[in-house]
Amino acid sequence: MKADVRESYQYSRLKGYCYYANRSTFVVINGLLDDAEKTIVAAHEAAHLILHHHQIMSAPMRDLFLYDMTSKLEYEANLFAADFLIEDERVLSLIDDEEMDFFSLCKTLYLTPEFLSFKLYSLIQRGFRCTMPLTLDSRFLKKGDV
Repeated sequence: MKADVRESYQYSRLKGYCYYANRSTFVVINGLLDDAEKTIVAAHEAAHLILHHHQIMSAPMRDLFLYDMTSKLEYEANLFAADFLIEDERVLSLIDDEEMDFFSLCKTLYLTPEFLSFKLYSLIQRGFRCTMPLTLDSRFLKKGDV
């Protein structure tokens, strides 16, 4: 699927959204975000394009608070983004290091604890033995938190 990706400086709180118009698919990412956050938002919106393309054709998907665990669509997009951006093997090899605690793992991987929690949750769901010291936080990318 091809998408036209653009940055917008119009909204301060909206992280990103995707929509379908005139037989084209568009992704808009908040240009005010830092590069790391833009990458996460881009992966999240890509998940919507891949997993939820039928919903996008009927209405735009807008993300004020990424990683909303109350919506099935957002939940699926969150797990997709974490799995897409964070390699299983890298996390699993670091977890095997007995001196590596959760926050050291975050620092080594340059990830927020909240985003890494989504990856760990995904690994657990697929049968890997991991410990999640944090619960999944639906608002960790709220403006000002990162």
